[in-house]
Amino acid sequence: MTKKLVLSTIVFLLAGLIVLQAQEKQTKGLKVIDAKLGKDVQNKKIVDTTSTFTVNEKAYLWMRLTGGPADSITVTWKTGDQSYPTKLNVGGSPWRTWSYKTIDAAGSWTVTVTDAEGTVLKEMKFEATGEKPKQ
Repeated sequence: MTKKLVLSTIVFLLAGLIVLQAQEKQTKGLKVIDAKLGKDVQNKKIVDTTSTFTVNEKAYLWMRLTGGPADSITVTWKTGDQSYPTKLNVGGSPWRTWSYKTIDAAGSWTVTVTDAEGTVLKEMKFEATGEKPKQ
């Protein structure tokens, strides 16, 4: 009877360990837990959030990540067949970082954040309108 109890306890503990490992795998890795587009970053915060920019204006993607540190993430700004990737380092968890692109064409844009394996962590769309008025 004691051997059966010990064996049952071991099987139960091993099953629990397998479940914990599976849960850890699902939650492991980088995640973008917050992301915003805006006109600037000041004091590590996004300023003037928007989804519309004008040509020759800078568009900022601010984000907060968890699950780091990691080697890097890639932020890719894309319109039409033009693609502009930028690598950023992630130094801890949580981690705030941002990327910007001076908008050079009117139209629909997509900004995509991927991890080192190419997994999409976040994707946002925005519009760019014609020429910015000269001052």
